Amino acid sequence: MVHMKRIHGLVLLWVACTYPGAFVEPSAAGGLSSDRQTEVRDLRAGEHYGEGTRVRSPFVGVSFVVPKNWKSSLPAGSVVFLDSPVTAGLGTIHLMTEMTREAVLAQLNEPQSIEAGFVLHPVGSIQEEERKLTGHYAAGDDVGVTVALIGPSRNAAIYQFFGRKAERDTYQRLVEELAASTQFMNEQESSILKTWYEGLTGMMLTPLLDSQVVQSAGSRSIHLCSDGRFIRTIRLHPVLGQTTEGQEGVYHETGTWLIEMQGSKVTLVLTKSSGGTDSHEVLDQGEQFLLDGQDAAVRVSSHCL
Repeated sequence: MVHMKRIHGLVLLWVACTYPGAFVEPSAAGGLSSDRQTEVRDLRAGEHYGEGTRVRSPFVGVSFVVPKNWKSSLPAGSVVFLDSPVTAGLGTIHLMTEMTREAVLAQLNEPQSIEAGFVLHPVGSIQEEERKLTGHYAAGDDVGVTVALIGPSRNAAIYQFFGRKAERDTYQRLVEELAASTQFMNEQESSILKTWYEGLTGMMLTPLLDSQVVQSAGSRSIHLCSDGRFIRTIRLHPVLGQTTEGQEGVYHETGTWLIEMQGSKVTLVLTKSSGGTDSHEVLDQGEQFLLDGQDAAVRVSSHCL
């Protein structure tokens, strides 16, 4: 049963997953698309998402695109707010793991509790079409539309919009649009992506450079914070024979990070706050970690605490 505040003009997106997550678009075959026009963002607390953004939850293995004319934000907690200047209504998206078709169907057949004393009741039976389930709800002058998609690895996405009866067609269009934009990762890729996020979140990556290289060119470290931020620390050493008041130059770059997969290739993507994107191939060989083919140390970051 769904519980939420009844707020016209806002859409609440509730993420029912164990971990905060982020997506490069998978192709129909389950790989990743080379189409870079759609911005891909990981789903994390404190993040903001504009219309047309593909929002990915790597721990659920699913992504969707924010509809046109909607802007969303995920404050601390698990509720994302989508504010539209043109449409009134209330909606939720549930991203779930360890869900069977029967469990999703049972949830859709229940009355949907919006808030204390306000419940929408099922109208007719749930429409079933392969992995897609559609339900309709009503109470007085309010209606609701739900579309649930069953994923390939016991995961699911449930899209719901509620509001005034006059907006029924709009809500139907919105849930269908969200459903059409939904992409599930296959079970193997999803498992690999989870492992990478679990291994890198909150960590610092430092290339292991030769001491002579460090003395001449300095060193760099990349801090990958759990809230989606990255902090790149660039430490430049004084050039021998030049006066720099005896101080090393330390610079910082910030932005957001995510992990992309293309077949067996794993890439760390850094989107800088100042603009531009850097991509770094990462490889875990068990006892050895490589960053762009260079040996790298992985340690807990003190900058992300």
